[in-house]
This record gives sequence, structure tokens and C-alpha cells, in this order.
Amino acid sequence: MWVTFDATVDIGLAHIREYGVEAIKTTDLQQVVSLCNFLECFIDVDKGFKGTDEEKKKLLDHLFSFAYAWGLGGSLDTRTKERFDTVVKDQFKAAQYPPAFTVFDYFFDLKRDKLFKPWTNRVQAFVYDKDQSFFDLMVPTTDTAKYSYCLEQLLLAEKPIFFTGGSGVGKSAVIANKLV
Repeated sequence: MWVTFDATVDIGLAHIREYGVEAIKTTDLQQVVSLCNFLECFIDVDKGFKGTDEEKKKLLDHLFSFAYAWGLGGSLDTRTKERFDTVVKDQFKAAQYPPAFTVFDYFFDLKRDKLFKPWTNRVQAFVYDKDQSFFDLMVPTTDTAKYSYCLEQLLLAEKPIFFTGGSGVGKSAVIANKLV
């Protein structure tokens, strides 16, 4: 894992600092800690990280690429996430992301199939509650599924979370919905 870390992190950080656009500027240390936090969330037998050493190595390739994408690139705006997608796919060919969309459009199903699946698989059906205030409603979307998943994983691992992004993307709604 250290070889992968050494071979990829500086490339990702350099790309982000040269081409990345962030709503709130981050530091390299924040990005690396975030990558490590995501990775720590998933390297857990109870979450499905088990098997032979060879199977774990393959899982680690997938998990590291996911942690790399979200830990380093999660604070980027949509346009530069699309550029960062190329960096991630170039650095982690063994992860075998589906080619259709960006790395940010997939999560790694560690529990069941051990492969990348689209976030659309995690979007729950909207159930209207007439007693709920209009301002408290949260309509599930792929974005709310992504951010809820990341929030949940980091909270379960007792890791700090920094949500950033433009106005109206649902940060406050996701957090409020998860903490209720």
C-alpha cells in the first residue's frame, strides 16, 4: 500500500493544485488525511475486507482508488472533478472503473459483489410525508446518496468530516437528515 501511496498521491495533489477549483480552498494535508480516513473506513473485516492475501490486495486496489478519488478530489467542483477523473483512472487501471461515467459516479460494493456500482443503485424512493415541513423534505438523488454514504462511513469510523460545495447542493440537508 505504501508503494501505491508514494506513487500516486503527489500526482493527484499536483493536479488538484494546478487545475482544481474548490469552493473552499483546502490544504494538501487535509486531502491526504481525508484519503487515509476513507481508506481506514473500508479496511475492516466487518465491512467485507476479507479473503486471501491476493484477494485483499485486489480489494485494496479498488478501495484505495475510491479513497483517493473522494479523499483528494471530493472538494473539487463538478467541472474539475471530471478532469480529476482522468488522473484517478490513469493511476488506478487495476481498479477497473466502468468507463461510462466518472469515478465520482460509482461506489465500491465491498459487502456483496466486490465491484464498482453506480450511485443510482443507492438512491432510495422518495416517500412524501404530509406532516413534514416543506423545508425539511429531502428528495433522494444520486448526489444525496453519495454525500450521505460518505458522511455515514466517516461517522461510523469516528472521523472528522469537511463538507464543501456550492450553495444549494444539499450539504446541510444531508447532514441534518443523517443526524436526526
